[in-house]
Amino acid sequence: MCPSFDPLLKNEYFLRLNRAIDYILNHYAEDLNLTKLASIACFSKFHFHRLFHVIIGETINDFVQRIRLEKSVHKLNIELNKSITEIALDCGFSSSQHFAKAFKALHGFTPSDYRTKFNWEGWRSTMQAVGNNELKEFESTAEFLHSRYFIQQNLSLKNIINREKELQVKIVEMLPFRVAYVRKIGPYSNETLLPAYKKLLQWADPRGFRDAGMMVLGAMWSKPFTTPEDKMIFDACITVPESIKADRWVNIQILPGGKYAVYHCEIEYNSSAKAWMNFTLNWLIHSDYLPDQRPMYQFHCNDPEDHPLRHEIHDLCEPIKPLYE
Repeated sequence: MCPSFDPLLKNEYFLRLNRAIDYILNHYAEDLNLTKLASIACFSKFHFHRLFHVIIGETINDFVQRIRLEKSVHKLNIELNKSITEIALDCGFSSSQHFAKAFKALHGFTPSDYRTKFNWEGWRSTMQAVGNNELKEFESTAEFLHSRYFIQQNLSLKNIINREKELQVKIVEMLPFRVAYVRKIGPYSNETLLPAYKKLLQWADPRGFRDAGMMVLGAMWSKPFTTPEDKMIFDACITVPESIKADRWVNIQILPGGKYAVYHCEIEYNSSAKAWMNFTLNWLIHSDYLPDQRPMYQFHCNDPEDHPLRHEIHDLCEPIKPLYE
């Protein structure tokens, strides 16, 4: 039975656990033993292990292994020059045998089967053919992709694929930036994410950050269709100066920079999923870039309540690296 907590105390616990989660997300290949992670969260090992399970919903060992397996999916898709053993070690597994067993238990495929069926080049070619109406009937891989990307998300291929309209995409080198954030774990939907933004802005407004040119954004640490919906990690963020420290309401982190493709778009309210797929299908798969493993960012450029049509204006930022190196 899940114990009840005073709301302020639970918030404090969650903030401290988030520090450990931040460390795991950025150091998943390292030795992430209980002593180290409990110290980062400022708990004893016993209380850290117990609270993590109660508040986050899975044991710390299960969480670490799942993050490593999710990272491995990207590497299997993209880093085709690396062996499966190299990827296993890169993701913090002690051996390729341990990795293969854990991967199949979670995904139902061996790592080699997954790489064969769902590598980026194959996905890219398949979706280009779908977009060009070159596939009269979906192959098994295409059926799988179509189901996950369009049926489950209730998105229409015909409404998304449109190569005639040029997207406003530019390539930028982002510097790392410092943010205050409120984290939500769950589906990437307005119902889940808006309360995080509300809480964050209620904290920011009395401090005058809106008048100081702050940027509002979401950081997406989980990849759709790789992470179960109820375990996806999203940070509602605002940029803050060095003088601002973490407190009992928000945490502080440095978000990674690097090369990003930035798609500036004006979209209907609550249609971000369609915009991201538009970005992927009408630009990324035709570009000379691969998606990278850093988090995706969604910068909010307006308040929809101030727009006559309640449209949202965003900069969608996809982490990328060159297709040919």
